Amino acid sequence: MTKKLDITELLHTASERTGLSDFGPPDFREALEVLVKGINEEVHIDRWYDLRERFLRLLMNRLWFAKDLAEHPEILDEDVGSPIVISALPRTASTKLHRMLGASGAFRVTPMWQTHMFARIPGLPEGGRARRIAETKEYEDWQYRISPGLLVGHPMFTHEPEEDKDLGEFTFRHTTLLGMFSSMAYAGWVMQADMVPMYDYLLAQLKYLQWQAREWGDTVTKPWLLKTPCHFGYETYLDRIFDQPRFIVTHRDPTKCIPSICTASLSARKLYSDEDTATNVGASVSALFSRSAQDHLQWRDRHPGRPILDLAFAEINGDGMSATRKVFDFFGLPMSAQAEAGMRGWEENNRRDRHAPGVYSSEMIGMTDDQLREAFKPYISRFPSLL
Repeated sequence: MTKKLDITELLHTASERTGLSDFGPPDFREALEVLVKGINEEVHIDRWYDLRERFLRLLMNRLWFAKDLAEHPEILDEDVGSPIVISALPRTASTKLHRMLGASGAFRVTPMWQTHMFARIPGLPEGGRARRIAETKEYEDWQYRISPGLLVGHPMFTHEPEEDKDLGEFTFRHTTLLGMFSSMAYAGWVMQADMVPMYDYLLAQLKYLQWQAREWGDTVTKPWLLKTPCHFGYETYLDRIFDQPRFIVTHRDPTKCIPSICTASLSARKLYSDEDTATNVGASVSALFSRSAQDHLQWRDRHPGRPILDLAFAEINGDGMSATRKVFDFFGLPMSAQAEAGMRGWEENNRRDRHAPGVYSSEMIGMTDDQLREAFKPYISRFPSLL
């Protein structure tokens, strides 16, 4: 195989493997073309086969999803209600909060295997649930063999709640791809792109996952709990697709969280490239999230009465149960003894000292603390007590 991604070949192979040809809304094509062109022209890739398989997985899931939508139009009638969204800068303890809340059993969450393989596989029992879980576990094991640093940056486990950013990747129109691939052309495009197609597809995916859960007998009504830093600054899109979404915002000093997410991004880049790509990650990630912070503040200013729960990194990491109680209290949710036990158990079994601490600094990403403070000045001024 030529060591370049070929869109025509990818689409043909995905169709050939599935026997399907409808990829769903065609707006994914522009994003796919920009991303593939950027990778082919700018990114050093060592594991082309693995990268090609990643793209094929994304395309095959789109094909399977489109088939189910055609055969079961009632999927789009699912009511996802008023979800609770953790929207924040990255590396602000939002993952700990998300997974603790997920362990309560009080929320509907997306485990990693459902974000990795969200679509049912035709012809297999339970929509291929066993195969989807097995393939996700294979990927989980593979990524830690290739890039052990991911265990420090953002560990992902097959059955743990995972960010819905991975659902967004199926549109190829998502800022998480900016951190994964060092294409400045794609970074420039996606930061200016209209995100309506991605959020519309996300809503359909959530309805689909909820429909699947009911097919498996999970009929208990629970609020959706979503989480990804990629929603930070994009809350207007969430307001558009959901009926009165509710928000949690976690906070941390940008001079700590931006270098931290940059090191996590470098670990993700190592999945397909052995080459050190640190030359642009600091500038591109800082630019993305400083703009996101400004957009987030403007959104809050436009909606001064919106109930938003703000939590500090220090509190979540220092006393997770205190933070989760605030969540339940703020949104008027009862905390059962079973929910409390689940969250306590998760916190005890996932202590921060399980893995070596991350090592990061502004200088390591080609910036200074003063530069980051200046870039995030409005955000820092708004939330001094939480940083």
